[in-house]
Amino acid sequence: MAENYEIGYGKPPKNSKFKPGQSGNKNGRPKGTKNTYTLLNKILDQKISIKENGQNLKISKKTAILTQLVNKGIKGDIKAISTLLPHMLMSDIKEEDRERVLASLNKDDKEIIMNYLSNYDGLDELTEEETVEDEEG
Repeated sequence: MAENYEIGYGKPPKNSKFKPGQSGNKNGRPKGTKNTYTLLNKILDQKISIKENGQNLKISKKTAILTQLVNKGIKGDIKAISTLLPHMLMSDIKEEDRERVLASLNKDDKEIIMNYLSNYDGLDELTEEETVEDEEG
């Protein structure tokens, strides 16, 4: 049988094949190795000190970058505006959709969704306006 075995594409020599239960990477990925997104988020979440209106503030690098981008957009920087505009539009659309969906729900469903959102999106309880609408409806 070994005499008839043809070596070629997708057919490696038998002596160099992995044995059953044996991996090509014996040690696997080292524990604690972080991917690029994890590293980027860690760096962007680092706090920096800035001076605003005579006061020292500590903000994340992510906040500082977004603040600078918005400030450049306000000054008329077309590149900053073109970077921000799609995100602004998506934010508006999401808020409109959220409002429309919440308006169509009954009180129990709305309460469940708002509890979920407050736990996972950092949103607080229903606004007074939405609560008043519920009581009236």
